Amino acid sequence: MKFTKIATVLGMAAVCTPALAQYEGTRVYDRIGHGQDSITTLGNIVAYKDSYKAQDYAGAYEPWKAVLTKAPCAEVSTYAYGAMILANVLVKEPDLTKKKAYFQELMDMYDTRLKNLDALNSFTKPDKRATKGDILARKAFDYAYYGAGVADGYSLDKAYTMFREGIDLINKDGAKEVPGFVLDKFFEISYQRYMADSTAFREQFLKDYMESREACQGMLSLANEATDSVAAKKIVAQYDPTLNRIETLFAQSKAADREQLIAIFGPKIEENKTNLAYLKSALTLLSANNCDDTDIYFKAAEYAYNIEPSYESAIGTAQKYYKDGKVAESVQYYDKALELCPTDQTKAAIALKIANAVSKTGDSAKAFSYLDKAVQYNAKIAGKAHLVRAQILASSKNFSEAISYCTKAAQEDVSISGSANRLKEKIQEVQRKNAEYEKANAEYKAQKAKIEKEENFWKAGGKQ
Repeated sequence: MKFTKIATVLGMAAVCTPALAQYEGTRVYDRIGHGQDSITTLGNIVAYKDSYKAQDYAGAYEPWKAVLTKAPCAEVSTYAYGAMILANVLVKEPDLTKKKAYFQELMDMYDTRLKNLDALNSFTKPDKRATKGDILARKAFDYAYYGAGVADGYSLDKAYTMFREGIDLINKDGAKEVPGFVLDKFFEISYQRYMADSTAFREQFLKDYMESREACQGMLSLANEATDSVAAKKIVAQYDPTLNRIETLFAQSKAADREQLIAIFGPKIEENKTNLAYLKSALTLLSANNCDDTDIYFKAAEYAYNIEPSYESAIGTAQKYYKDGKVAESVQYYDKALELCPTDQTKAAIALKIANAVSKTGDSAKAFSYLDKAVQYNAKIAGKAHLVRAQILASSKNFSEAISYCTKAAQEDVSISGSANRLKEKIQEVQRKNAEYEKANAEYKAQKAKIEKEENFWKAGGKQ
């Protein structure tokens, strides 16, 4: 499955001498040399592609390497094929020394590509051009996926740093998204780093979780804008499993332990009480990890609101008033949070957050009212509102209605269909177990009553 993604997600262009726009407008025949060299190269291109199609990766390796060496700018696809060929021969090679050599070739391929990025992009269509971030992120994936136990000096720290650099550059560039398989492996490495040193890496791990989750959710939201259902399903197929795995690893990590988060953020909130950026980040992390009813969360909201009122700090202030039993004041600040949002689309998203926050107080009716507001601000958010409503209903053990809203959510919004269906399955499993328990409990009570009846009969001397 990952091999398929490697071949299709990121096209790796060829290596050539660095020169801006050197090959702009050229054809493959202009980039493979002259005379016998060009004939030989064309033959090697055909040979390695034929072997590749037959899944004879060992047979494809030599002619592919010859093309890379003799005509490094022949085709952009040379490097997509190269990644697959090297990965397969590396995995199947039993000799560790040869494995190391193949792995180093794989890493060198990305480095050479980076050195010649401008020239390679000069003959590539604008929407297909790779960026430095794309290449670094893909190199990080291969380093993390194939390097453990093979690369000399392999470390989680190095893998993480490589991922971080590539992803940061992609985010900064803004022209492309981080591929699902890259996010998947990146978060796995972040998880492993956290498990190796939970104290020092906890806060960064929380940030990685938030970032990775939001990246998946952002891409899934695009599924609703896809021109056809096939395109939408492709997006969901790439990012929904990644999001599910990220959520699963995060749950396994237990990084969101309330007491530990409070202990970590307590002193840092005081140290950064005039640092608005830090306070906003802390509010997001604490809220996302079920700590939005704690004193440290309220303190961060107070400091942030005093510096510059925002919807994040307004929600925190509202939560504080609600906990203190001042319902009217809390509603004022919830509404203030909506007022501070610049667009109806943002208001809809914040109304969903408010509904989630209010639901934690046990006030389902108030939470539902904010869900209704969210849909009023943006009708396109109806599916997400249905999913939140289902979560609230499930927590109050109204399982049948919760299942109904899961179904509605999946039908309304393809981007959350995976999440909705998983929640539906969990609720149905709880229902099934509850039914089994009720049946067993009824049988136990019937048996107990029967035994008590017999005991009473004999205590009465065998008389009715």
